[in-house]
Amino acid sequence: MATEAERALGTFIRNHPTDNARRGRVAIGALLVGLVFAAVAIPVTIALFSEGGDGAQFAGLLWGGAFIGLYGGVSSGLRTLGRHGEVFVLREDGLVYRRTGETRVLPWTAVRGVVERGQDHALGRLMGWDVHLVIRLRDGGRLLLTGYTQDAARLTAEIQTAVAATAAHAR
Repeated sequence: MATEAERALGTFIRNHPTDNARRGRVAIGALLVGLVFAAVAIPVTIALFSEGGDGAQFAGLLWGGAFIGLYGGVSSGLRTLGRHGEVFVLREDGLVYRRTGETRVLPWTAVRGVVERGQDHALGRLMGWDVHLVIRLRDGGRLLLTGYTQDAARLTAEIQTAVAATAAHAR
């Protein structure tokens, strides 16, 4: 049900729900990969220090994989827990952001700028990194739109166009 503030943003265009279940599955997968790397890195590191040898680079790569997997799993897991019901609602004159317990109604004039940092390659698409749009708000807040959101690339392009047009009109 749209509130009066939402209706003030003009015509409804479409909803873009976020697949939070997918984000959770990716978080678990990344955590498991990190744990496997750590399980291999521990004995390799112990052997390296107790026996000496030339395995330092290999041990470093294993620990790097462990930390990346663990960090990715924990950060995605926290987002999964905190963003139930996340949906971006595109309207003619702005964006509505919803998740359980929060609704933000944002006219395009409330957006200070957008920065797209997506990584559109196989791993990026798998991890939801293919779209990574940071929406910076004039009040100092920010929103993050990722590849877990339905039709995120299209929504990103529309947000970028609307924010650029608003900025150009303000000049």
